[in-house]
Amino acid sequence: MFKPNDRVGIAVSGGKDSAALIHALCKGFPNVDFVALHINLGIKNYSSHCKIKVEELTRLLDVELHIFDLKEELGFSIDDFKMTFYKRKICSACGTVKRHVLEVLAERANTKILATGHNLDDIVATMLNNFFNGNWTQLVRLKPVLKPLMANQTLKVKPLIKSSENENLLYCLYSDVPFREVNCQNAHVEKRTKDREMLEYLSKDNPGFKYQMLKNFFKLIPILEEYLEKPKLMKCKFCGFPSLGEICAFCKRVEMVKDTKR
Repeated sequence: MFKPNDRVGIAVSGGKDSAALIHALCKGFPNVDFVALHINLGIKNYSSHCKIKVEELTRLLDVELHIFDLKEELGFSIDDFKMTFYKRKICSACGTVKRHVLEVLAERANTKILATGHNLDDIVATMLNNFFNGNWTQLVRLKPVLKPLMANQTLKVKPLIKSSENENLLYCLYSDVPFREVNCQNAHVEKRTKDREMLEYLSKDNPGFKYQMLKNFFKLIPILEEYLEKPKLMKCKFCGFPSLGEICAFCKRVEMVKDTKR
């Protein structure tokens, strides 16, 4: 995923998974140059709490921290999407914004490697959804090391892909790692809860079920890559980042949310 002389950016949201990730990497690889990347999403009460936890954690680890404040830099917050088409799909808009801004932060921090705290439960649940819905391209993008499709993209790595959500939580608790103690009020947890309940039911008599699923999906990915046509990307005419069309998904959403504020 990275070499000893690499500069590695770590997406740190303030949650337990990203907190466990940066703490474990810094303790496990003390000679690697790690830098923390955090986005202040401007979500009332929640974002300020996350920022405090991230600052506390990076001070503890003596790690360089780069923060992108949506309100200050772009003039809107994730809460503003409540006034748009995405008011019932706010997590979707938030995900698009975060993916783009993390690339911007990585560029500012002078790193071409981006590590994220995706855990085993997240990945397996998303794999199942993509499999049932036939989203083969998205399924392929869940692999632990994702190479950039264009020069201005980062190499994306998921070091905790075999660590469960509970393991990350226990790691933080036993190691006194600071992480957020409140949940995002915009999160739609119903679907996620149902997915987790299904996985827990399937794992009830087989504790290794999730690991078996992950292993078998990894066997499937090379087969899919062989037959899937690679997306034809171009540079977005506004931001210059990779896009499937003339204007990328991020810029479309930014324009939409700014229109509501005019």
